[in-house]
Amino acid sequence: MNPKLSKKAIKEFEVVTNIKVIKLLLDGTRKDIVFKYLVNKPMTVKQLSVAMNKKPGTVLHHVQKLKSVGIIVLVETRETPRGIVERYYRAIAREFRLGISERMSAYDESTVPPKDRVNATLLGLSTLGVVITESEFKHARTILQKLIDRETEMSLVYNTPKNHAYQRLPQSTRRDVSQRMLQFLLSQDEVHQKILSEWNGIIAYYLKKTSSELA
Repeated sequence: MNPKLSKKAIKEFEVVTNIKVIKLLLDGTRKDIVFKYLVNKPMTVKQLSVAMNKKPGTVLHHVQKLKSVGIIVLVETRETPRGIVERYYRAIAREFRLGISERMSAYDESTVPPKDRVNATLLGLSTLGVVITESEFKHARTILQKLIDRETEMSLVYNTPKNHAYQRLPQSTRRDVSQRMLQFLLSQDEVHQKILSEWNGIIAYYLKKTSSELA
């Protein structure tokens, strides 16, 4: 029986909201298959195994899982002169987004603007099971921005150009000293503790929600 080929053109992006599919995509090998290779061009299992330096059987296992949830599709078959049928797979989209209008990419950090540290952090939390829905994304971003702003403000107590002795410390030492001092200052700051409590509530809510969806 001839395998069913997909005739659909590749999409520019695909929004992924199913938590089980997101978890599937977070596996290192499957992440490579999709984001490093199949978003760019169709490839066979053999070609992928050579590119990734992995056994064909291992790659085939992951390809079948990705195909079963519709993240990749079979787009072409070719029969070699020796009678072997080669199957070419590609991703259904060039980019994948996690339901919060942000790009999911494991290889090019420039896809997330450096100035948007908050959005990048919220997106990154999805890899830990904290998948914030689009409708609640704005609220979470506001709280996290307040937290970051307060931490930055408190760091200015000691991290100033006039503190020459501190600025002359080796970078690694300065980073360690800064971390310890900032932890202490924040633990004594009521404003930070209040914002942190609200932020921790958001994290706890989404971790619990993820656990229940996977149960």
